[in-house]
Amino acid sequence: MKKIKLNRENGIQIGGKTFISLLKALQITSKVLKEKINYDINVTLDKKYVQYSGDIVDMGIRKLS
Repeated sequence: MKKIKLNRENGIQIGGKTFISLLKALQITSKVLKEKINYDINVTLDKKYVQYSGDIVDMGIRKLS
């Protein structure tokens, strides 16, 4: 099973949902992982984030409730 690594710079969790930065989303080349990105659901904080529903390796992701 493939996972992406997320840290403070490229990932955020809001209310239990995971969002990845647009730059990180564009860097993903795996077809399986690309299907887990939802560009329609997005948030903008310091940069734009899109919803990601796949598995992650938490390397210090920011968490907001």
